[in-house]
Parts: sequence; C-alpha cells; structure tokens
Amino acid sequence: MEEREIFAKFPALKGKVPFIPLANLPTPLTPMEKLSSHIGAEIWVKRDGLSHPVYGGNKIRKFEFIFADILRRKARVVITGGGLGSHHTLATAVIARQFGLKAVCCYFCEPLGEEIRQNLLMTVPLGAEFHFCGDYPGLALSFLWQYLRHLLLSRRPPYFIYPGASSTLGILGYVNAALEIKAQLDSMGLPEPEAIFVAVGSCGTFAGLLLGAKLANLKSRIIGVQVTEESIANRRKVAGMVNKTARFLRTLAPEVPPVEMEAEEMELWGNYLGPGYAHPTPEALRALELAGELEGLPLETTYTGKAMAALLDYAKANPGKCLLFVDTFAEKPALEVGDYHRLPKQFWPVFDPSHKVPCWCLTGWLKPGYCWKKGAQL
Repeated sequence: MEEREIFAKFPALKGKVPFIPLANLPTPLTPMEKLSSHIGAEIWVKRDGLSHPVYGGNKIRKFEFIFADILRRKARVVITGGGLGSHHTLATAVIARQFGLKAVCCYFCEPLGEEIRQNLLMTVPLGAEFHFCGDYPGLALSFLWQYLRHLLLSRRPPYFIYPGASSTLGILGYVNAALEIKAQLDSMGLPEPEAIFVAVGSCGTFAGLLLGAKLANLKSRIIGVQVTEESIANRRKVAGMVNKTARFLRTLAPEVPPVEMEAEEMELWGNYLGPGYAHPTPEALRALELAGELEGLPLETTYTGKAMAALLDYAKANPGKCLLFVDTFAEKPALEVGDYHRLPKQFWPVFDPSHKVPCWCLTGWLKPGYCWKKGAQL
C-alpha cells in the first residue's frame, strides 16, 4: 500500500494525525475518450468509486482518518445518519463491521427510488442499528437520544460521525486526494485541467479538494456542484471548514504553509440542485445515461449525476478544454442484500406501501410531497 501523499509532502504529520489505511490508493485517473469525443472536450475522471473492494466512494478516504481516531479512543459504538438511501451510513456500517464496531444509523426522509431501497437492503446484513427520524430536526434529536442511550448502556462514550463524514479529520481525506491528483498529473506528464468538478453535499469533499489544491499548488479551478439546500451547502460554511482544517494541520506541523480562504473565492454552483436534495433533475438523468452508455461509468441522481451535468454544460460552452470529474459514487459494491422485514417497521412502507405506520414528521405535515409514507416517490 502506497504512502499517502499528505504524509509524503508533510512528513511531520506522521504519527500526529490519526490514520489507518483502508482505501486502495491511488485511485485511477483515466480519460473518458468516448464522452470527450461526443462533447468536444478533454474529460478525465478520478475514479474514487473504486477506493475499496467492498464498498468504494468518497467516504473511504475520509474514514482512513476518522476510524483511526475511533480506534484510538476505544469507542465501541459509532453514531451517524443521513437520508434514507444514504451511501454514508452504508459505508459507515461496512467499515464499522470491519473493526467489530456497532453502527447506529439515523435516517431522514428523501424521495424514494430503487437506489434508496437497494442501499437500505445492503445495510441490513451489516449488523447496523436503524432509526427513522423524519426530518432534519428529528435527526438532531435522534442523534442526542442515541448518544445518551448508548452511553448509559455501555458506560463508554459513543463516537459521533457527522453526516457525510465532513469533520476536520474527514476533510483530510480529500486534502490527500488533491495532492494525489497533482502527483498523478505530474507522473503522467499531463497538464493541469482547467477545472475539477465535484458534487457538494455536506461540503467536506469540496473543502478538502480546495485546501489540498492550495497545498499542492494545483492551479485548476475547483468547482463544487451543490446537491443540498443552501442552509447545508454554502460558501461561508466551506470557507470555515477549509480554514479550520488548515489551522489544524499547522498546529501539528508548522511546515504546512498557511492557507486562508474567503467565501467569495469559492465556486459553488447552485443551479443544478433542482427541487431539492435527492430529487432527480432532467439534466442529471441525461448525464447519468450518457456516462453509462459511452463510458460504462455508473452514476446516480443525487450527487454525481448533478455534478456530471454541470461539467457537461461547461464543456459544451467551452469546447476543447481539459476537465476532470471526481467520481464519488461506489462503482462496484460487493455486498449481500438483506430482507426488509429485518428493518424496524417504520421502514417497511419504503418497500411496500400497503404497510401503514404513524407519521409524526413536522416537515412531512407541512409539505406532504416530502413524505414517502404518504406516497411521495419517484
């Protein structure tokens, strides 16, 4: 397993930053020749979907630092959450099982689709604990209750992973990714792309790429494509995450150069979100179909489809440019599919609408179209 670029560039960080190797790195940096020819640009892809033999995607890079901290703290229970079809909770359950830990997963509503059902079913055999919490306020309350419950049960503090693993330690995974991209470009004799496109949900991947590009002296524009609401993904938040992580690194290793970013510097595009988080858009569906047909690259409609749609529109408006797409979607999951009857009954209507369960969610009451229990699905 190759040394991580963050430690190669800043050796003083070794032993100071919690780290455990989990990912198959470096992930491939490959040309998308058929798509490039079709669009009229030079398009490359960073295939982070191949970062792990069981379940890849962007979370594995983050977990190399987060799970090292979990093991250092000797926690036995990991609490996290996300939308019903969350890739983050699934990835958490995969890695938690790898280390014999219990994953406690809290879920809020999102529009239903086959991918959501599949992700829930793949999480079932991993031994995770499932809790449905309705909406964002319910998610916060569920986190608090589950933390207190497991603290009392085990008399040992659980470890909380922020949704999307977008903590300071998680961001380091994509600081390393940007350094890795720069190293690959140099070793392959390739010019730096004009722009690098990535989906932005909880902001950690975007923040890590921005900081890593600064540290690597990578001049490419880092363009984030917003896939969550403004309250969750915004420039001010991203700037704060970048600057906090930069300060953290400098406290451990003064050799790390100072970085301070302003919110106005961020290129965060919000016009590909559509009606909201997890709502497919026509542009995302077309991008998904095109990448699949021409390159065999699996995307999905919540994150990577919208980011690819932004890249393709940019490529059409700027022909001949070299562009890089960071694929954060798990390409080839090697996971068993479980039976939904093993889930708590609150989740059963996801798979069979004939099951009726009480709905207490405030957002679902105010916006019935938000609530899958009332029949909203795609």
